[in-house]
Amino acid sequence: MVAAAVAVRMTLPSAAQTAPATYLVEFTHKGGTPHQLSAPGTFLSTRAIERRDRQGIPLDSLDLPVDPAFVQALQQAADLVVLGTSRWQNSATIRSTDTLGLDTLDQLPFVRTVRCMHDGRPHAVRGIPKFPDVLRNSVDAADEATYGQGYRQLAMLNGHLLHRAGATGRGMLLGLLDSGFEGADSLPAFASLRARNGIVFTADMVQADGDVYSDHWHGRSVLSVIAGDLPGRFLGAAPDVDVALVRTEDADSEFIVEEDHWVRGAELLDSLGCDVLSTSLGYTQFDDSTQDHSVADLDGHTTRISIAAGIAARKGMVVVNSAGNSGQSAWYRISAPADAEGILAVGAVGLERQSAPFSGHGPSADGRVKPDVCAVGWKATGLDVGGHALAPINGTSFSAPLMAGVACCLWQLHTDRSAVEVTEAIRRSASHALRPDSDVGYGIPDLWRAHLLLNGEDLTGLRHEAVLQVFPMPFSDGFTMALFTGEAHMLRMELFDALGRPVWRLEEAVEPGTFRHIALADPMLAGSPAGLYHLRVDLGGPLVERTVIKVRP
Repeated sequence: MVAAAVAVRMTLPSAAQTAPATYLVEFTHKGGTPHQLSAPGTFLSTRAIERRDRQGIPLDSLDLPVDPAFVQALQQAADLVVLGTSRWQNSATIRSTDTLGLDTLDQLPFVRTVRCMHDGRPHAVRGIPKFPDVLRNSVDAADEATYGQGYRQLAMLNGHLLHRAGATGRGMLLGLLDSGFEGADSLPAFASLRARNGIVFTADMVQADGDVYSDHWHGRSVLSVIAGDLPGRFLGAAPDVDVALVRTEDADSEFIVEEDHWVRGAELLDSLGCDVLSTSLGYTQFDDSTQDHSVADLDGHTTRISIAAGIAARKGMVVVNSAGNSGQSAWYRISAPADAEGILAVGAVGLERQSAPFSGHGPSADGRVKPDVCAVGWKATGLDVGGHALAPINGTSFSAPLMAGVACCLWQLHTDRSAVEVTEAIRRSASHALRPDSDVGYGIPDLWRAHLLLNGEDLTGLRHEAVLQVFPMPFSDGFTMALFTGEAHMLRMELFDALGRPVWRLEEAVEPGTFRHIALADPMLAGSPAGLYHLRVDLGGPLVERTVIKVRP
């Protein structure tokens, strides 16, 4: 909501405090900014401008930076440090102990409101834990040489099929907003990311010291789900994506100023030209209870962070946010900014596709489906707290980056499509697309189905088993079948020669309700003579029969 253009008297902390407090100063207009929409190169990168141009998104007043004269006037009126400004919300974040000078700011004619965001005093964290516990027991390695322990969480989304199609995130830029990326500049899991200079930008919005690598482990474990690479043991969802890492969260406390850090961080990532923006943070209750949100606030238009997340989506980014881990708490619901319009709020499921008990529930306060989709976040695999070992990790903090990673791969295959189209294809591809609910939203996406949707092949309503394609044809040493499993749990295939004699047979368990690409490269199949063969496929419904041709290698 847009406040009326009148000054509101701020409430200052006690003069006895010694630590600097943090304030949000909102301005009435941008009329004096020296920047012009006709010359966006002074405030947006070339990549950001091109991203808007590709999607037909016009520049508007939200893109214009804050009037620097306003910021200069604040500095002249009080002894303060300007932490940053927000162009989307036309505001400045300041820190100061000068209570007398601060008391004059709301008398400036261009100041709309001044609000205390952090009173400078330490508080014991209360309410919902910021990050879920990380389990330390070992997990069984998957029978997949390429992805190791990361295979099941990726395959549930059919992300590995996008990789097979050549989409591993290359050329895409993903922005991460988190609490810190401890050790990402040195840990082995990110050696390949560093070797190709895949970390293209870092910023610390909390301390402004430029160091995001020594603050907290959480963002680094999030990053591992996307771009971690431990050959033979683990491969992330978008191993070739470029990343920009921004710290906006202070893990030691919970104050509403962290939402302001997020807003400024999101604007920064937008100006860099990020394609996908991913956040594993959420806000409901604070150390200062007067700052708490209510469930009624989660309408996408009330909290500053949710308003900004919606703007980020309208500026042409695919915005992905964790749904929150409040499912077993009194709060129960999603957290801000998961309520934002136009974004993908991601809940968590387990490896058997069951809803995680801690995953935050919807709907939004205005009745929209939330969470939007779900991915593995209950015993997902990623780096543990120490950063040197893989472990099952819990939280929507890890389902969100998994979704963000595969979204990068999907968009890489369809760069001519808009962020809105990519986001909608992911929703429409999901398991509950025709019957969304407040626990899993539209369900677990199938990124291969989303790929087909963006190619113009709408299979959303397909419910029965079907073999969609057999390729290449003719084949030499093996072929691949594209199929939809429907309600089937088992796939049975037989190959007969031209005289009707069985020459090859295969049975394989399949997951119901998914699209699969099953590559068949059995040595017995490769060694069979060239010629015509009859393929019979049984998925539990009507038998599918095809004539296939084998040629010499």
